[in-house]
Amino acid sequence: MAGEALSPHSGRCDCARQWASLRVDGELSELEDALLEKHLDGCATCRSFAARLVATTDLVRAAPKERPENVYAPPERRVIRLPIGRRAAIAAVAAAAALGSLVGSSLQRSAPAPAPARVPQVSLLTRDLNELRQLPHQTKRPEPAPNRVPGEPPEGVV
Repeated sequence: MAGEALSPHSGRCDCARQWASLRVDGELSELEDALLEKHLDGCATCRSFAARLVATTDLVRAAPKERPENVYAPPERRVIRLPIGRRAAIAAVAAAAALGSLVGSSLQRSAPAPAPARVPQVSLLTRDLNELRQLPHQTKRPEPAPNRVPGEPPEGVV
């Protein structure tokens, strides 16, 4: 493998070698399998690689499984035994902390916010309520007359 000369399409050969490895494990899709076959038909280097890969994989899978000589035994878990009084003290401290947290969080609630007072609307420019009241009410404007004579084409159309 090392030092082998690759074909001029080394990018395609790299892909074909990955596909050959996937094929050995049964993880190659039908499309990739067809593309691999097409590449192997025209590339002797990749065909040789795929054949050696299959042979090596078959040898490894056929070899008998070995049992390790040294058996690993995980260390025994050390049990810590506390006296009953100490266990009760730890439970009391945990209960007091939980109760204190609960009481403290209920005391920290803020009072409901009062409803906002109704503020009169004022002019944004002068902040004067009287000036706002003196503005005339909006009246409907008449529609503008068309710029063209009826029956003639619109402007710009010849």
